[in-house]
Amino acid sequence: MTAQFVRILRRILPRRKHPRWKKLEAALGIRIYNFDLFEKALRHPSAQRNQTRRLLQSYERLEFLGDAILGAVVAEYLYDRFPEEMEGFLTDTRSKLVSGTACAKTARDLGLGDFIELNPYMESHGGRKNNSVLADCLESIIGAIHLDSGITHSRNFIHQNILEYVDFQQLITKDDNYKSRLQEYAQARGWPQPEYFVTDTAGPPHDRIFTVHVHVNGNRLGRGQATSKKKAQQQAAHQALKSLTSNRKHFPNRS
Repeated sequence: MTAQFVRILRRILPRRKHPRWKKLEAALGIRIYNFDLFEKALRHPSAQRNQTRRLLQSYERLEFLGDAILGAVVAEYLYDRFPEEMEGFLTDTRSKLVSGTACAKTARDLGLGDFIELNPYMESHGGRKNNSVLADCLESIIGAIHLDSGITHSRNFIHQNILEYVDFQQLITKDDNYKSRLQEYAQARGWPQPEYFVTDTAGPPHDRIFTVHVHVNGNRLGRGQATSKKKAQQQAAHQALKSLTSNRKHFPNRS
């Protein structure tokens, strides 16, 4: 009851006229009432030096909430759209729709990178274009919309910006496990198993950025950079696959 009263109060009080908020509203296609929520939703943990403030004043808590809402809304949508499909199909399709890659693409399409608050280090290291950061921000924005305007608005946002643009025929046949696909590619040609190397680790202990390179048949073909080694490996494998398939490279076996 109190939360609902606060929402009503915010709707009748004078609103901020800062150009940044007008641009964000236009980008998201929503009306913002609680600007503090959206400031948090767009604040990367690196922007807070103090560990406690980092947790409370950055997007991390809103990301947790938005991730749950996104998963639930997508699950509900798939349940209704595919009434004849079993649990395994629904789970796999949901995973593809809410993956970091998919979320980052939506965030990039919305231009969220222009609004993120970063520290100078992350700014200089491409934080605004980093897939992990963009995906986290999309989820935190969903959490902020939910708290600011309710589940109906957050559901509408997900439908309008994610679900309406999905080519399900292509999605269903898509395999996002690039490491597995790269390994199969190498095995089919009698090559050694691809090798992954962490070539750089940057940032503070609580907010590491890992750079990984993958070597295929003795050639360095892919590079990935993310907040976890696994994500960076997937990015590197994806880049290697694109290089191999687009250029039709067939490297000789190396002893």
